[in-house]
Amino acid sequence: MHYISTRGQSDPASFDDVLTRALAPDGGLYVPESYPTSLDVAADKSFAETAASILHAFGGGEMAEADAL
Repeated sequence: MHYISTRGQSDPASFDDVLTRALAPDGGLYVPESYPTSLDVAADKSFAETAASILHAFGGGEMAEADAL
């Protein structure tokens, strides 16, 4: 998954880059280029498991779900 700047003057960035940079070089905020179509969220999951699932989805596979726990 790629992230783009709200100001549109920076190149798309990866999930890892967004976590380390915070703001885009043009001063804009990073937002996902597209949103995940499905999230693995269920009532029987703990808060930590649900959060890990969401981080994994927005990380576009760059972060393993187990690493987010």
